[in-house]
Amino acid sequence: MQPAEYYQIGGFRAHLRDNSNDALAAKLMDRDGAEFVLGIKPSGASYLLLPRDRFIAMRLGRPRDRPYSASEYESLSPVQYPTKLDLATKFAMLTSNKKATDGRPRDRSKANTAYTARGDGLSPDGIARSSFEHQRVLYRLCQNSIERPYDYALKLAPWFQEVRIFAFAFNTWASDSRSLDERQADPRVLDVGWTEFISPTDSDDLKPLSTSHYIVEEERYLSNPGRKKLVLPDVTQYMLRESIRNILQHVFNQGSSIPPKVVLVHDEKMTRCVLQSFGVDTSGWEIGIKALLYHPNAGGGSTLPQAHDSKTDFRGWPGYRSRERSLSPRRRRVAEPKARPRSPPAPQRPPPAYIVDVRQMYQTMMQIPARDDSILMTAKALAVRDTAPVRGEDDQPIYEDVDPSLWWRRLLGYMWEDMANSIAIDEQRALRQRFSKEEPIDSYPVASDSTRQAEEYDPNDMVQPSAQRGAQGKAFKPVEMFDSEDEDDDW
Repeated sequence: MQPAEYYQIGGFRAHLRDNSNDALAAKLMDRDGAEFVLGIKPSGASYLLLPRDRFIAMRLGRPRDRPYSASEYESLSPVQYPTKLDLATKFAMLTSNKKATDGRPRDRSKANTAYTARGDGLSPDGIARSSFEHQRVLYRLCQNSIERPYDYALKLAPWFQEVRIFAFAFNTWASDSRSLDERQADPRVLDVGWTEFISPTDSDDLKPLSTSHYIVEEERYLSNPGRKKLVLPDVTQYMLRESIRNILQHVFNQGSSIPPKVVLVHDEKMTRCVLQSFGVDTSGWEIGIKALLYHPNAGGGSTLPQAHDSKTDFRGWPGYRSRERSLSPRRRRVAEPKARPRSPPAPQRPPPAYIVDVRQMYQTMMQIPARDDSILMTAKALAVRDTAPVRGEDDQPIYEDVDPSLWWRRLLGYMWEDMANSIAIDEQRALRQRFSKEEPIDSYPVASDSTRQAEEYDPNDMVQPSAQRGAQGKAFKPVEMFDSEDEDDDW
């Protein structure tokens, strides 16, 4: 992380508090609401922060205690509160009034007591919750919508601009009766598929670029009970396992000319087992994208504009910061023998991939135990659908749900986008829980997509299956390649 300092607002060991949550919220609101940095500690506990320069500019006083350092947090991400009531409610959740029973002071607030009970060290909750917030930061960097990127102590990897986004999915034989260890060591894979996406921008959302789907020829007569095999016209290919192995190794193995990837998956552990069974070495893959946003090498990351700079497009940030030169005239120096030039540093090599478990993102956000939900089940829970343009009345374009038994392979990417392009983790959970009680899940709106506005409609964007050729054509949904529900499921 880049060096940065923060003052904590409200909660346990805060730098700024008031007699009431309403009074504290009133100090911090403006016409557009209130924006903070959400800091998640290694334990998983979360706090509202203000960067030191913003805190001083708002004339909130000079706290006696030192500010907190960026290095004390696993993630730093934007969080907004549109109304004073929203902010006061958050402060109430962060209030820690209970006394410790063991004499050890700790945060016992409603928001954080479950995370601090196990201590302050790095925990699975801390890793999972911060990883969720990293996705939100990545999405906003791609969209160039972070006004003050230095507020988040970002230190982008030198190859940040080259990263490509993929979604990878597979099916294994559900009737395999071998032990779990045997199934993981040598999975009976029925098919594999992946989609490459165009990263979101400031004018467009996540867009599929190309897709591939291969059914293992040797397993073509195997099927999973209650599921029908998904065959994508002009995309699906039956291929020998050895040929699929060669393709997967070419796409996912490390190579000097191959840019690193963010690979979206649904079950990180089993995905690794499947890829390794095809000879793809995943040992060098990074879990999550923390190392992409906060590159550990102090000399090679993309530097950020300073606090006095205006909003800057991250795609233009250089990989170094030029030194400021003195305006005073240079002094003449006595000639010295030339020092032996130092060897140049070894070139940094990116990991082949950063793997992101979309299922874990959802389970972490909703605070539900890990379970073997299918991609379609998770998509239903998120109320994420895929749509395609068709012509309606008066020749106007409308968007209809794509038949999940046909073109549904983009769904995994859209599930990631639906969570990453939304509000902070705890606020998002509360919002989704409230909507799930108020409305049937089938009535949820699809995530906003700037390309789906009628005035921007282009008939050339319509899916034309008959126009596709080969195994890589117009991208369809990267999900399970068999329906994960019974055939009579009407969703």
